[in-house]
Amino acid sequence: MALLTYPLADKGDRPLYLYLYECVRDDIVNKKIAPGDKLPSKRVMAGHLNVSLNTVAAAYEMLATEGYIISNERSGYFAQDVSDFAKRHAPRQKYENIEENSREYFCDFKANRQGVQHFPMDAWSRCMKQASLQGENVLVTVPYNGLLKLRTTIARHLKESRDMDVSPANIIIGAGTEYLYGRLLQLLGHDAVIAMEDPGYRKLAAISGSAGNECRYIPIDDKGLRVDMLHESRANVVHVSPANHFPTGITMPIARREELFGWVNEAEDRYIIEDDYDSEFRFSGQLILPMYTKDVKQRVIYINTFSKTLVPSIRISFMVLPPALMERYVQTMNFYSCTVSSFEQYALAEFIEEGYFIRHINRTRKRLREQHDCILRELKSCPLADIADITEHNAGTHFLLSVRTEMSRQQIAERAEEQDLNLSFYSDYTVFAQAGGVCELVINYAGIDTEKIPEVVRRLCWVFETGKEI
Repeated sequence: MALLTYPLADKGDRPLYLYLYECVRDDIVNKKIAPGDKLPSKRVMAGHLNVSLNTVAAAYEMLATEGYIISNERSGYFAQDVSDFAKRHAPRQKYENIEENSREYFCDFKANRQGVQHFPMDAWSRCMKQASLQGENVLVTVPYNGLLKLRTTIARHLKESRDMDVSPANIIIGAGTEYLYGRLLQLLGHDAVIAMEDPGYRKLAAISGSAGNECRYIPIDDKGLRVDMLHESRANVVHVSPANHFPTGITMPIARREELFGWVNEAEDRYIIEDDYDSEFRFSGQLILPMYTKDVKQRVIYINTFSKTLVPSIRISFMVLPPALMERYVQTMNFYSCTVSSFEQYALAEFIEEGYFIRHINRTRKRLREQHDCILRELKSCPLADIADITEHNAGTHFLLSVRTEMSRQQIAERAEEQDLNLSFYSDYTVFAQAGGVCELVINYAGIDTEKIPEVVRRLCWVFETGKEI
């Protein structure tokens, strides 16, 4: 076991742990560290390089997560054979030659976000001003799991709005769900096999693949994820959106939820990741309580975000970990800094505590209901109605439009481009091919102002050759 020496002064503006990770990774890829070679222990490496133990631990954790090294209990860390892998890092690009794609469509069905003009900027400004009055409190280091004030406020909000009994100590704040999923996969370990709904949330699949976790795609039926096929998958973690499945809008009934609890309680290492995005926007019946509220054995990991209910630029999400996982997180991952500034966290806590958030949700729900009713009314009365079927469940900000057509997806997309429409295809969210003769679209309508809807539908009719060209 040779000591590894790297010129730490060459790290530039990169964090030290990231630079160390890159150095060891490159040596493994280039066979300077041969497959099977034992790496110095974290303590020996830290002493040799004169860096903190946490720096080495973070670098080794990244290497292990991506499969460059493997940890053998009581034996240490060993380099893996990555000769059959594509290199995980791309050459540096000259960013000055890359232009940002900032095209704005007349209607973008993929961008399921609300218009910024509806955000209560005056109220948010007042909360930001109030946050600035915290003085030195906004300048100190944020705890790794987020400000206690915001975590306490979120716990109270979850109790009042969803009947969830949550300890602030079990909440972790992060800048977006993608970040939290990355940390969660690291916590669950390289061997965790992740099951996902098909169709479903494809971004988690990409994150899982990047982390080196195996994925299993489980078909859904009209009640949600098929638990019988989950049993056959040999997965030990499953990701679901039981309140509002994307992209179908299905709400998982209680019987199917009980089946899922039956599966998760069969083995000690199984968990359910409950993604509760969009659950506030239900247009009929009562709010569906999360599975977390029925989790007697503490196997549900609850994830939600404020980016969807407020505006995307407010990158604040949170997850609620079961006590056992939270204890593991504290012991092994508390070296990660919180990725949301204290200023924004104080402002959001104030926004919720002063009632601005719930008033914003109520106004948004009313507006989205009007958009929902308007676009359905226009679609049902236009020429497209003769060859199309609508599938929607009075929840969320999307529904499905199935159009009977012999045109290919490419033809449809090209005609949509001519009409300045960016379409969202159902096939983008599933691993199984669709049958010919039908084009299924995901109609995300949150960002379509009501006054634009008739024109949007008219252009959509033309795409499928049922309307007049503009």
